[in-house]
Amino acid sequence: MDQKENGYYGYEKIEKLSKLCKFTNCQHISEPHCAVKKAIADGTLSQESFNNFYRDKKEKEHISNQKNKTKAVDYMKQRKLFQNPFSIENS
Repeated sequence: MDQKENGYYGYEKIEKLSKLCKFTNCQHISEPHCAVKKAIADGTLSQESFNNFYRDKKEKEHISNQKNKTKAVDYMKQRKLFQNPFSIENS
């Protein structure tokens, strides 16, 4: 699965941290031993970066469940959810 499919496209730092979580299906919200939450607490990852990641991920999931895929893709392009990963500044 590539970054576009797993929701980490443009959020490589969070992707790397998520591989260190105790649970492979960690949502980084309330699970114990979450490396992403630890990084936020330590200050190595900003809360804003995580909030942006989580918002984009949830919006992508919602849009992908829409019946009209063409309209969904157009909406994602408009919201810039298809972005060049180098154009996003990660903390």
